[in-house]
Amino acid sequence: MGLQPGSIPRTGTAAAAGDCRHPAMPIDDLLIHATGLAALALNAFAMLRRCEKSLRLQSGFAGLLWALNNVLIGAHTAAALNLVSAGRTATSAATLQHGDGARSLGLAAFGVLTVATGLLTWTGWSTLFLIGASLWSTYAMFYMTGRSLRRSMLAISALWMYHAWSYEAWEQMAANVLTAAAALYGAWRFDRETVDDDTESDDNVAPAPR
Repeated sequence: MGLQPGSIPRTGTAAAAGDCRHPAMPIDDLLIHATGLAALALNAFAMLRRCEKSLRLQSGFAGLLWALNNVLIGAHTAAALNLVSAGRTATSAATLQHGDGARSLGLAAFGVLTVATGLLTWTGWSTLFLIGASLWSTYAMFYMTGRSLRRSMLAISALWMYHAWSYEAWEQMAANVLTAAAALYGAWRFDRETVDDDTESDDNVAPAPR
C-alpha cells in the first residue's frame, strides 16, 4: 500500500523512534490565516467606532487585507471587488463633508465599477451575491451613518457569508459573524445614547468627522 496523501516517508532513526512531528505549515496557509485574522480584527473594531470617518478608513484597510486573503484562496472575483471596496470606502470618507453632488457622483462611479468588475470576473451565479453585497455596501458608505449604516452591515455580512462558506474560508466566516455582532452592538449603543440625550439622530446625514 502506497503513501497516503499528505504523508511523509520516515527514514533512519526518526522512523525507528516513531517521530510524531507534523510537517511545517506551508507559507501560503500561514499568509491566508494571518491576513484573514488581521482583516477580521480590523472589521470588528471598525464597527465599534463612533467616528464615521475612522470607521470608513479602518474598513478600507480591512478591504485591502481581504483582497490579499481572497487572492491566496483563489477567489479572484471577491479579491477584485475587495479592491474596489477599499477605494470606495476611502472615497466615502473623503466626501463626508461634501454635499449630495459629490456623494451622488461617488455612488454612481463605484456602482458602475462594481458591476463591471463583477461581470468581468464572473465565476457563476454566486457572483450575484458578491455584486449585491458590494452595491449595498457602496450605497451605505456614501449615504448612511450611525444606526442605519451599522444595521445595513447585517444584510451585507449575510451576503458575503455565502462566498466565505463556498470557499471554506473560516476567517471570513468568523469575520462576517463578528462584524454583524459588532454592528448590532454599535446600533444599540447609538439607540441608547440617543435615548439618554433625549435627541433624535438623522442617520442619513453624515456628521462632521472627528
